[in-house]
Amino acid sequence: MSVENKISKHAIIIISLNVIALILLLYLITSYYFSKRFLPNTWIGDVYCTGRSVESVAYDLKEKIEIPDVRISWFTEGYPDSYISADQFGYVYDLQGAIYEAIGSQDPFSWPRALFTKQVLHLDPVITYDSEALSRVFDTLDRVRDEKSEDPIYEIRLSEEEGYYVYDTHARRLDTDRVLNDLNENLAVGKFNLQLDPTYFYDAPYSEKEIQAQDYYADLSEFLFTDLVYDMGAEQIAFDKSIMSFLVVTENGMPVRDENGDFSLDDEAIEKWVDDLCASYDTYGLDREFKSSTGRDVIIPAFYSTYGTEIDRDSELNYLMDIMYSDELRDGEPDIHVPKYTHEATVRGLNDIGDTFIEVDLSDQYLYFYKNGELILETDIVSGDIPKGWTTPRGVFSVYSKSTDAWLYGRDYIDFVSYWIAYFNAYGIHDSDWRDEWGGEIYTYDGSHGCINMDKDPARIVYENADIGTPVIVYDY
Repeated sequence: MSVENKISKHAIIIISLNVIALILLLYLITSYYFSKRFLPNTWIGDVYCTGRSVESVAYDLKEKIEIPDVRISWFTEGYPDSYISADQFGYVYDLQGAIYEAIGSQDPFSWPRALFTKQVLHLDPVITYDSEALSRVFDTLDRVRDEKSEDPIYEIRLSEEEGYYVYDTHARRLDTDRVLNDLNENLAVGKFNLQLDPTYFYDAPYSEKEIQAQDYYADLSEFLFTDLVYDMGAEQIAFDKSIMSFLVVTENGMPVRDENGDFSLDDEAIEKWVDDLCASYDTYGLDREFKSSTGRDVIIPAFYSTYGTEIDRDSELNYLMDIMYSDELRDGEPDIHVPKYTHEATVRGLNDIGDTFIEVDLSDQYLYFYKNGELILETDIVSGDIPKGWTTPRGVFSVYSKSTDAWLYGRDYIDFVSYWIAYFNAYGIHDSDWRDEWGGEIYTYDGSHGCINMDKDPARIVYENADIGTPVIVYDY
């Protein structure tokens, strides 16, 4: 081999070694570069991290992270979801530490391979917050505040609407300690929702005193829930605990028991109940308010009225006094009681006129007839001649007789009518074929002797539809 060939071969070796050394040097320099920066083709979420520093990536991630309000769903009717702002208890992510840890987990010498493989990193940020501040905010939430405002209670109480009832707050108590604990566990792993379910609620135990109160209320309920029903016609009054407020009670309102263990009744309370019943239903001998067909509220005087309701107060008082301790009142069989009346209207109930009645408006000289709530007749009339002193009595009456083809006799007249409907003494409703017109001001100069005059056809309708006992309401305004 020539000297020249030997030199050429040696040069190639030296050049090759230099190239290898240069490549190795570049590899080591690049590896050192990526020891403090992210490898090529690296992403965290949608943030591109290749060749970037911890601070740079942390800044971008912080800009993208939005910490939502904490939401608690209570699973309790009447309580909307509660929300707590993260600022209220200093909730933050420590991203920088997690990013340092992510870079530290990289192999900087693997950067060539990373050029061809996409790598998506998932961070585990360090979460910090003030748990005591969270607890304070938690205690201000409506559901928590309401829960902690009252310890479990079992009490027998009395109200005017319900009578005796139990106030019991032992059931479905909210386990606030568990809610707060689970809330902390969720926040520690970045979960901002807590959905409560039935397992977060419990029934608080009863004390021995409360158990005794339960037994007492069982006895009281057995006494208060009777089978008695007052049949008032349109209304039925059941003698349940809302009615049975006839007990002798202590200063705190609790019923008193006698030496035999029976509950004592207050005679004055029974008497008051009967008086209140009479005040609600009695109409006989009293002025009454009536809503006219024209919408006016008119007062109908009681002076001439013959129609109405009057409960026999003494009979009802004696009845209740006798029956209150009766075993029959609590044997499970309904005891329907219809009160006795000194005056009984055709219709029983708070509205003792009902929905079938004759309405006579003397001011407008008009008659309305309602049957089963339907207006079946309205017509002009002529009432008593006021200038001659033949006024038509105002009041509430009822039909007591009716006939056809009747003769009406008076001191200075004899009239034949086809239809006669009597409602008060000698006063009645009838046709008047001696007239050509009705209504208007006729009654002021050519009125009747006090009866209600009308044309023959409407008189026939009244006759055919009015039964004995049908109320007749006569008023003016």
